[in-house]
Amino acid sequence: MKIVDESEQMIDPSPAAAVFSVDDDLATLWVKAYQGEVSGEALFGRMAVLTEDADHGQKWEVLRLLEARTRAACVPAMERNGLPTAADPEVVSEAEGRAEMGASLDWKDLMAFFEPVTTEFLALYRRIGEISEADRSESEILVAHEEALREFARREMAGRSDDSLALIEALSYMG
Repeated sequence: MKIVDESEQMIDPSPAAAVFSVDDDLATLWVKAYQGEVSGEALFGRMAVLTEDADHGQKWEVLRLLEARTRAACVPAMERNGLPTAADPEVVSEAEGRAEMGASLDWKDLMAFFEPVTTEFLALYRRIGEISEADRSESEILVAHEEALREFARREMAGRSDDSLALIEALSYMG
């Protein structure tokens, strides 16, 4: 039985049901997806500042940029659906708080959080594309970025830090 310390519980991802429901309408899904990018940008940006490891700091910054650019790529869908594109200050604050709590964790422990989180968000992003043909392009962007995030963490955990950012850097809007 694994004993989980208090800080790990605080940043542990919530159950999939908390991210979205199959009953959520398109607007709700988009707000959750968009604010998820806001959260990722804030979390990764704060982690970049807090880390004492220069290599990890550079990687956190690449992840922050990925989230920012992915969020920007979703603005047309948000506007098309009449939804707000402002960052929710509460989402930003919560993400920065998670970064503060996670800053003292081991790198591999942090990377282990990616698998369940990306799995949850992949389902959300795919759901958007399933229910809205008009939003399929943005849904595909979200899916590709989430798959790249998941592969980044998998490679880091496998000791492949030299090529862990390859899929992220290969995304058309990251060049």
